Amino acid sequence: MAIDIASIFNIFIFIEALWLVIPAYGANGLVPLIKGKRPIDFGKRLKDGQRLFGPGKTWEGLVFGCIVGAILGTIQMLAFPYLPWGLAGPVALTIVPMGPVLGFLLGFGAMVGDLAGSFIKRRFRIARGKPAPLLDQEDFLVGALLFALLVVTIKIHWVIMLVVITPVFHWVANGVAYLIKVKDRPY
Repeated sequence: MAIDIASIFNIFIFIEALWLVIPAYGANGLVPLIKGKRPIDFGKRLKDGQRLFGPGKTWEGLVFGCIVGAILGTIQMLAFPYLPWGLAGPVALTIVPMGPVLGFLLGFGAMVGDLAGSFIKRRFRIARGKPAPLLDQEDFLVGALLFALLVVTIKIHWVIMLVVITPVFHWVANGVAYLIKVKDRPY
């Protein structure tokens, strides 16, 4: 199946994809506001001496990310009837019906994906807070989309769009978080 680039990178696919991923972006982006104390890995180390995830992955952050996802999904559900979807003209937008369950799954998936990324970074001995290009930007997205697949069908066009735009959103969000002193590194 040939994929036409113009059919992927257009404003309509962007809107559809962004609508789907808002709870995951919110969950992943707002978790640094929580300074949790209880690490998910309980401080356990593997035989090589490395932590499973590290001290930055906490139960408080996991729960907060899930709650943020569910709240954003609920807000999207409530806002849906009032948004100007008709401005798309003759193009029929495929907007995923959002709600608290899908929002929760996207938030939870984002947290699980981020944990998987942290696990991989520890195995490669990449220190906490050090950059791992693309892994840092895409891990939460992969987790969110996998969990969303439990309840919705996801278009390949959305996945391609999100893989391309997520690093940009991630770098901008991290830069802003650094400027307002939420993060101690701009990446």
